Amino acid sequence: MKNRFLSLTLLAIAPLFVLAQPNQAKKAYHRFEGNIGENISITANLVRLFDKLSGSYQYRFVDEDAEMYYGKTIELEGDIKNNDSARLREFGQKNFTFKGVMKQKTFNGTWYGPAGKTLPFDMEEYYPNGSMQLNVFYLNSEENLIAKNPDSPTANIELVLLFPNEKYFKPFVIDSVKSNIVRSFFGSGFLPELPDTMLICYEQEYFKNYIDQNKDWYSKGASFNWEKMNSISVVYNSGYMLCLEYLSYGYTGGAHGMTNISYNIIDLDNGQLLTYSNIFKEDAQDSLSVLLTQQLRKNYRIPAKVTLKDAGFFVDEVKPNYNIFMDGNGIGFLYNRYEIAPYSQGATNIFLTWSQIKNLIKNDTPVYKMSRR
Repeated sequence: MKNRFLSLTLLAIAPLFVLAQPNQAKKAYHRFEGNIGENISITANLVRLFDKLSGSYQYRFVDEDAEMYYGKTIELEGDIKNNDSARLREFGQKNFTFKGVMKQKTFNGTWYGPAGKTLPFDMEEYYPNGSMQLNVFYLNSEENLIAKNPDSPTANIELVLLFPNEKYFKPFVIDSVKSNIVRSFFGSGFLPELPDTMLICYEQEYFKNYIDQNKDWYSKGASFNWEKMNSISVVYNSGYMLCLEYLSYGYTGGAHGMTNISYNIIDLDNGQLLTYSNIFKEDAQDSLSVLLTQQLRKNYRIPAKVTLKDAGFFVDEVKPNYNIFMDGNGIGFLYNRYEIAPYSQGATNIFLTWSQIKNLIKNDTPVYKMSRR
């Protein structure tokens, strides 16, 4: 997905600390399905945090040749008011794409397309077999480096955690999803516990590190404010496939902070974490490199006579980096800052459709069926 940093409301509560319980409607994950107009089907994965909305949607329709067409996954951000009035814009765009009313189980209103086109949309919260309900847990707190000093530098931490709802019909799959989330969100040193407990432990460790590493600098007349933000969002949650995106941002001094994006693709039939080696054939790397390089050139409109390095990248050939995500239309490769391009370039997202890669996918992987539909 694109390089995204969620803009979340900082709550002025003393102390500055919030834990979100899953039964609170103002902090929730919604998987919606419905239609735009009469012939466009839509699936949306949205997270509500107080008055903020974020997530993505994917559309599909039958074309003139009676073929099902799956559109790309499009990221969304927006807001929701106390009267349930909700607005969502496609990420990076100025105008809103969806305007309507979002209740706990429904989202209805008007879709605004190109050239002033408008259509009604109607969505309902729906979790068919092969999708998973998730709860949202949230923590936001701040601590001074020097206690009771109003001029003290501070550290701020904000955590948005999605965790499986126990309603899924295969308990061992829930356990697997939990373990993968804990490892990817908190790190290998954490064991699956109650979400609130893990958030507090992570927060305490973060503040301890902040104080331990900065007290000496402060006594010498120099120190830093720290910032930390970890979040999870849903890329895909259908057909026994769950794809989660992990965004981690940290600032500990210097010119700028660092953002890292990574993914889990989990088979919801057996709980298996699907990696590059589970999905692609052993000899696929060279072919993928050709496709990734061609697609990057197309995305950035780089002429054939111009090398990628001359266009500002670090490489002239893009190799698969195994940091992959998937949706109903294909598999994407995400290159974080400094991997193949400078910081100013941001993350580089190269998406390959099923038609491009179907012959490179292993026959015995659950992704194979998706690539052949």
